[in-house]
Amino acid sequence: MFPVAELAAAFGSGMFAAAVGALPAFIMCGFLVLANLPEMAFGPYFGPHISFAGAVAATAFAGRKDLVNSKDILAPLVKYNNGSVLFVGGLFAAGGMAVNKLLANFATPVDTIALTVGISGLVAGLIFGRGKLLAPYKLPDASTAFFLLLLGLGVGLISGYAAVVGKNVLLGFGVAAASLIFLQFLGVGPVTHHIALSAAYAAAAVGNIWIGGLFGILGAFMGDFFGKTLNSGDTHVDPPAITIAVLSAVVFIFLK
Repeated sequence: MFPVAELAAAFGSGMFAAAVGALPAFIMCGFLVLANLPEMAFGPYFGPHISFAGAVAATAFAGRKDLVNSKDILAPLVKYNNGSVLFVGGLFAAGGMAVNKLLANFATPVDTIALTVGISGLVAGLIFGRGKLLAPYKLPDASTAFFLLLLGLGVGLISGYAAVVGKNVLLGFGVAAASLIFLQFLGVGPVTHHIALSAAYAAAAVGNIWIGGLFGILGAFMGDFFGKTLNSGDTHVDPPAITIAVLSAVVFIFLK
């Protein structure tokens, strides 16, 4: 049985996150990580599987009602003054909490929060989307590939250093998530939390920051792959979350 209070909190969190917008809710998670408040960052208040996932589903539903672009996770949905949109956010948030607890209870060897975010996005796309979910992958050109390699290496090394030397696996993730505030307000900014967390998991598992750099590169290219394939429809299916889920499973199964 799931605690009623937690389900209620998750339901409320999803409605609030829908009101402020999916990306702003995730940015708040990043700042709470930096403030060393993990229970707030990953619990019913701003856990990505709850608040972000709920708001993503609410955005998809709002798009189905032709209120907003279904993929616009930057949009605060409060401006549409539509209670049903918030309600959908609450339902998916409560569902996200339940799915994550089930995965954790079965000791699933994966970052269960990331996997739950991916599952929630796929379900929302299947229910509210109007187009196909999958698309063929187009390899990046040489310039983009070189950029992804260096971005992955750089973020992977610093996040790996924080995990190995600083003994803080979540620091790189927190910095990367908080830095999305530039994307929210300036319209451009690097999305690197999947790189940072995957690198930190790997570096911490083997005690080597260079492994962090390697997994950072893998994370950068895997994020590009999932962004072009699974996130090709008209609703948001989170490429970073799916990347973290895949690479965390590799770490937890093979490196620990």
